[in-house]
Amino acid sequence: MNKVIKFLATGFGVSRFAPHPGEGTIGTLVGVVIFVLWPDSRLYPNGFWLLLILGLTLGVYVAGKAEEIFAQKDCPRIVIDEIMGFLIAAAFLPKTFWMIFSAFILFRIFDGLKPGPVRFAEKFSGGWGIMGDDIVAGIFANIIMQIVVFRFF
Repeated sequence: MNKVIKFLATGFGVSRFAPHPGEGTIGTLVGVVIFVLWPDSRLYPNGFWLLLILGLTLGVYVAGKAEEIFAQKDCPRIVIDEIMGFLIAAAFLPKTFWMIFSAFILFRIFDGLKPGPVRFAEKFSGGWGIMGDDIVAGIFANIIMQIVVFRFF
C-alpha cells in the first residue's frame, strides 16, 4: 500500500526526478497534462466535478499518508497538492494555450507568494495542510481567470 501512496503522492513518480527546488513546478505540469487530456470541463462539467471531488478527497488522504511515510512535514516530493491545485485553477476554462499558460502562472504565483488565506490554509495538519494552500491558490487563480474570460471572451 505504501508504494501506491508514494506513486500517487509523487505525481505518478515524476517528482522523484525533479531538481530541488522544482518539485512543485513539475507537479503542476502533471496537472496541466491531466487537464489537457481530460474531456473539456466546459462541455462535460459533471465529469470534471467528479475528477475534482475524487481527486481532492484522495489527495487529502494520500498527502497525509505520504507525509507519514516520508517522515517529513510537507515533504517536497509530495506533489498531488500541486496537481489538484492546478486543476482547480484551470477548471471550466477554455482549453487554449494562453488560458492554460495563464492559469499555470497565476497558480504558481499564488502558491509561491502565499498571500493571506493561502498561508492560513497551509497551517492545518496532515493532508489538509498539504492540500489546503494549493486548493486556495487554485481558487484564487481560477477566480481571476474566470473574470478574464467573462470580460474579454
